[in-house]
Amino acid sequence: MLHVPITMGPENKPKIYRKSREDLKNYGNGLMAICPSRPAHKTKEEDEGEHLFSQFGAWGFISLCREPEYFGLYVSSPTSAVKYFGVVEEVIDPRNKDPPIDDFREHESYEEGNKMIILKKDMIVELDDMVPYEGGPIQGLRYTTLNKFIQAETTDDLWD
Repeated sequence: MLHVPITMGPENKPKIYRKSREDLKNYGNGLMAICPSRPAHKTKEEDEGEHLFSQFGAWGFISLCREPEYFGLYVSSPTSAVKYFGVVEEVIDPRNKDPPIDDFREHESYEEGNKMIILKKDMIVELDDMVPYEGGPIQGLRYTTLNKFIQAETTDDLWD
């Protein structure tokens, strides 16, 4: 199931920086959530996949058992790599806080209890050295640590 990024409005469009994973060492180790998406040019709807992630710097509707400090977005073929990194500003329950998207309950991926990850607008990175795909499929949210992410040669190294 595709998890839909959340619309926060064009006036809040994040600035996406280009950095290497080596540059992320200053952030300190912490829990990182990685979610899969479709490339911007392959999405049929404007409210899904890489397109809106890069436009609005948020992701949802996902079931979280832990609150991550960091977020990574895996972009499927032809990219087939973790392409983006962000620092989590907050994790919200759209039922308890004004969500940044209208009619969130009508989105295909929304299920009662799912959360939204809102990223810090000035801490979103498109990676110069993406983590290329290798190993089992990335079909849903997976957890890793920032240290593993920085050191990984492939996605298979993220889950050890």
